[in-house]
Amino acid sequence: MVDVVVRVSDDLLKKYQSVSNATVLGELSRRGYTKVYMTGVHSLAKGRRLVGRAVTLRYLPSRPDLQQLVTRGGHGEGFNETPRWDALEALTPGDVLVADCMGLGDTSTGGDVVFSRIVTRKAAGLVTDGAIRDGHKVVLYGYPLYAGGSTPTIGEPNVLPYEVNEPIQCGGVLVWPGDVIMGDDDGVVVLPAQLAGEIYEDCVRHDEVEQAVLEHTMKEGISPKAFYPFNADTDKIYEAWKARR
Repeated sequence: MVDVVVRVSDDLLKKYQSVSNATVLGELSRRGYTKVYMTGVHSLAKGRRLVGRAVTLRYLPSRPDLQQLVTRGGHGEGFNETPRWDALEALTPGDVLVADCMGLGDTSTGGDVVFSRIVTRKAAGLVTDGAIRDGHKVVLYGYPLYAGGSTPTIGEPNVLPYEVNEPIQCGGVLVWPGDVIMGDDDGVVVLPAQLAGEIYEDCVRHDEVEQAVLEHTMKEGISPKAFYPFNADTDKIYEAWKARR
């Protein structure tokens, strides 16, 4: 297990529900974090917003001796006592299961029976760069669901769940346990937990400024180009916008 996991509060997670992923990406980029957007990971349930703390699960390529090492009894995919169950049982409200399947977008990381546990643990959702078995059924559980794809096949011939709550990659991004996972219809952004409190006010201000510019330019029928990058005229519009509120 990692020694330090920063736990972002439920209150702060709730606040980030109304902050756009694009804005978070911009604020992180200004601080030198440029590899925080997952590639090959897409929403299987459009319109569902995801903000939660990462509980990580790492898969490895399958091997017979490793299968025996990590499996502790049972039969069939999802029913063996493996680290995948450990990860699911580690979930609490506000947590997201993030599974590293090495970018194998057509390889199952679990199916509807396995991932029903996300519902009963009252967790926030699921993200993987692998596939979801019977993804159309998992979508019906109602939580945000992001994956490389959906498949009817089982995964264990190809991959094995191996370790829980250690640093992983998912969609080419390093995910540390406890990081804030943000998903929308455009994909998934990873916000390092220790930065969540630091950048929040800057994110809110940025979104408000853009809303002020949008309302002003739409009302006046003018181009927004004069207000980007943000400048003194942008600030003037923003202050007027705040005053009206």
